[in-house]
Amino acid sequence: MPLIAPDRALPSDGTPTRVDARTFSVAAAGGREPRIRFEAPAGPTVLLARDETGGRRLLPDDGSGTVDLAGSGACWLLPSHPGSAEPAWHVVADGVIELHGDGTGRTLTVHSGTATVVAHRARPHADVDGAPFTIGFPGGDTLSDALAGFYWGTVLPCVVERTTAAAYPDPDGYVISTLADKYVGTYPDVDHEFQIKGRIAWGSDTDLDVVRRMLDLQLRLMREDPQQLWRDPCAVQPDGDREYHVRRNSLDGSRNAVMFLVTGNVEVLESAWLYFARTKDTTWLRERIEDLEGAASCVVDCMDRQGRLWSDVYYEDQVIKDGRETMAASLAAHSFGLLAALEDVLGRGEQAAEYRESARRLGAAVRAPLPAGHWDGAGNRFVDWVDRSGHVHDHIHLLANVLPAMFGHADAGQTEHVLALVDRELDEFQRFPTFLAARVQDYRDDEIGDGGPYDLCAAGRYWCWDAAFWSWRRDGAMLRRQLETVAAQGAADDYVMGERYDMNHVYYTDGTNWHGAAHYYEYPCVYAWVLFHEYLGVRPSLTADLRIAPRVVGHGTVTLGQRAYELTYRIGEDGFQLVNEAASARTFELDLSALAPSGAADAVPPRTVRLGPGEAVRIALPAGAASSGAEGRA
Repeated sequence: MPLIAPDRALPSDGTPTRVDARTFSVAAAGGREPRIRFEAPAGPTVLLARDETGGRRLLPDDGSGTVDLAGSGACWLLPSHPGSAEPAWHVVADGVIELHGDGTGRTLTVHSGTATVVAHRARPHADVDGAPFTIGFPGGDTLSDALAGFYWGTVLPCVVERTTAAAYPDPDGYVISTLADKYVGTYPDVDHEFQIKGRIAWGSDTDLDVVRRMLDLQLRLMREDPQQLWRDPCAVQPDGDREYHVRRNSLDGSRNAVMFLVTGNVEVLESAWLYFARTKDTTWLRERIEDLEGAASCVVDCMDRQGRLWSDVYYEDQVIKDGRETMAASLAAHSFGLLAALEDVLGRGEQAAEYRESARRLGAAVRAPLPAGHWDGAGNRFVDWVDRSGHVHDHIHLLANVLPAMFGHADAGQTEHVLALVDRELDEFQRFPTFLAARVQDYRDDEIGDGGPYDLCAAGRYWCWDAAFWSWRRDGAMLRRQLETVAAQGAADDYVMGERYDMNHVYYTDGTNWHGAAHYYEYPCVYAWVLFHEYLGVRPSLTADLRIAPRVVGHGTVTLGQRAYELTYRIGEDGFQLVNEAASARTFELDLSALAPSGAADAVPPRTVRLGPGEAVRIALPAGAASSGAEGRA
């Protein structure tokens, strides 16, 4: 819904003065304690606050019942429906801001002599700190509306540290996975990876503070493992119960497996890398490096002398993988490489070498042939998992194949076979972004969990890495199709996404596209990650302020005002232009290879530029570049 400039300010007992088409300054009436009361119908609210350490806090409320909250500095008042013609209002003031709601209306009391109120779309095209974004490429309006709908409707409301979880034993970093009450815990294994990636992608200072607390929660939980194994819990419940060890049985009762034995440990290494690459906070890293090494120790303890990782279940908690997973080993090798890079930052060369050696051993075990390794030479693909009895389980698992290719764990011949496999099975994998395997109908009752074929479908966690694979192949057209598919599904359901998308295929043939928990976090968070990190190509870097690697389709302009970005780039017939919109000089690593015509990526070599405030760089592209978008293939 486009923003129509309001003809009046948000109703209040103060005196408004129009500043521009969208902005009003409101002055309080006289009195010993100046204050302004704003009134609005019921709807979602996001109140901001600062804690005792200066950390940024979110206090979201959905507007459905009675609420009394107090924050400071700023508040967002949104209309109830994402497609409303009524504006959202961003209220900014120095002083305490109190919210009272009764389910039918809201009163916002600002304890200040003046306040600024700014009108936005019903779901603002801005981050929670007020920084706007504009995506002016083909299809950009649709992508932007979904980005905003998912952020304001799911990503922000999942932060309950100072609301629902305020009295929990472990409130800091407590971010929930569903807003429909099916799961009430926070889930460090699996879920925190994508919760963190979504917030890293959004790039606001407030989102980054949430990420830091989520990381610190995970590191503390591992440090406090009662068995001193550095396990990351599957879940932390509201009563403080920590689920360090969870087993599930197969549907026929013949097998069982451990859930997420190493998942959170592998994920937290990548999450820490992302946080440090974004912040360059060496003090933070130095204070936590031993905890990160503790997290890695749990993974190392699950490796055998041949470098094989006996991970059991990594992502799919209703697939009973009682052994060594290809996907888990490849992700672990990748994360060990990231941890080695962090060790290098701190000058810890010996530790860096150890993690690189562990990564090498894991990668070598992945590409080794069966029965000792993971490569099926007869089928010319990587298998999903090998159980502890030596039985091979494989139904053409997507991530088991694309991850070794993308991370360089596969050799050249294996990579060629993987690319051919993905192209051959494309329709099955892309039924909705992204199905986990090409033959979901072939899973047996001793492989399916006792909760049923819950994971034999599409999920955001699979899409996250599938999108990274297509970005690696420099195929922006595929990324755009995936994003538009998810955006269309979101728009059809008012930007509320379900947990799993089966598309009425094979198992959940009930006429609906999804099953599982309603109003789930996963697709909204992964959507932001794929849009910012993979498609627009704005990425954290250890060696620059930002890495810019666009995979966009067509010509246009993108402006990102978030603190992490503060830039504009343009792609047109005359080439690529980048503008540093920040108030300080910054360094940018540029990878424009995907903008070159197919087969001509080497014609646009990578380069690093340093730009002062407001400074721009223009780079010519080869003839034919960017005319139809990034469609190259590795």
